[in-house]
Amino acid sequence: MGSVKKYLHKGMLPERERHHSRLFVDLAENIHIHHREFRTVFSLNEYFEYVDIITKSTHDVRNFLAQNPDYTEGKYPTTLMIAGGKERQLTFLKNSKKPNKSDYYSNDFAIELQDEYVTDEIHIHYRDFRIGIDRNCFREVAKGFNQALEELNNFEHDNTYKRKTHSDRVIDDFNSHNKKNVETNQMGVKSVPLEKISSNWYNNIEIELQPDSKWISSLINQFKEDGQMVPIVLSTESNGDHLIIDGHHRYYAVKKMKLPEISAVITKMKHSETEKFRQAQVLLKEFDIQTHFEYDFSSFLQSYIGFNLNRYYARSFNNNMRKMKLWYRILRKIKWLIFGKRHIFKNFNESHNR
Repeated sequence: MGSVKKYLHKGMLPERERHHSRLFVDLAENIHIHHREFRTVFSLNEYFEYVDIITKSTHDVRNFLAQNPDYTEGKYPTTLMIAGGKERQLTFLKNSKKPNKSDYYSNDFAIELQDEYVTDEIHIHYRDFRIGIDRNCFREVAKGFNQALEELNNFEHDNTYKRKTHSDRVIDDFNSHNKKNVETNQMGVKSVPLEKISSNWYNNIEIELQPDSKWISSLINQFKEDGQMVPIVLSTESNGDHLIIDGHHRYYAVKKMKLPEISAVITKMKHSETEKFRQAQVLLKEFDIQTHFEYDFSSFLQSYIGFNLNRYYARSFNNNMRKMKLWYRILRKIKWLIFGKRHIFKNFNESHNR
């Protein structure tokens, strides 16, 4: 969502052609996602990163909607920070050669008239993104760009326009440090200091657990590669302490890496109430090991717990709406007073001088 200073062009396009009513993925010389008349090109690594982010974000959107049944599309006028929040908004992509360069067609721009047998008559290639349209629609788009360029040139001739700093543009500092003071709450997952976690079975987990060293190494390598691991699951005892319900090996691995905290889903259950769950989790892990984690059912169960028990987004929408109603109206009024009146006076002066 932006803040419009001036419309350079505004018009209506012809209806989409019927074949622009699809969403599909194909594997050709690389991965393509086709959505209506748009196609985005990915390398395999870029595609899997894209899909992982979309999947996690979708879980979080469902989580938000489940906890905010009063949410209505179009009602909230600005951004609701969910689905990874500010950290996801500021974190560079990792699976491309460079964060601002796609593996394919990073700086390409071309407009092509296709052969007569091709589905779309005109292809517009903008970096790793393609728009396929018919000639009538292209003519309207081209007219719009011509008018917009003329309007922009006239505006810059008559006005001063200096680009201002925005946090979404100046993000090198964020990515070069350890996500400074930005909290991410996705799927009810929280970062919990290790000293606030204990085990019902081990007084000193580093000495007493004695896990398989290969398994611990694989957890550590996964964390070093992905920057994360599946959250552990914690109880909440009567005195407020947290005991490990599931995740002793992950807790051990984080201890070995000498990290100060670990990602966790905090349930409202006491440890004594979780016997059946722990039995189920053991069986799911055994199944995952037998199937080489093809289905990863044990991770799914943890996501399900985060969705149902950790109500991070509870009543968030209504609370945000109450905060927004007053100050957003004030800001809109101020913007109209500053820019709206200026626009009215300018139009008046132009018509008066004709």
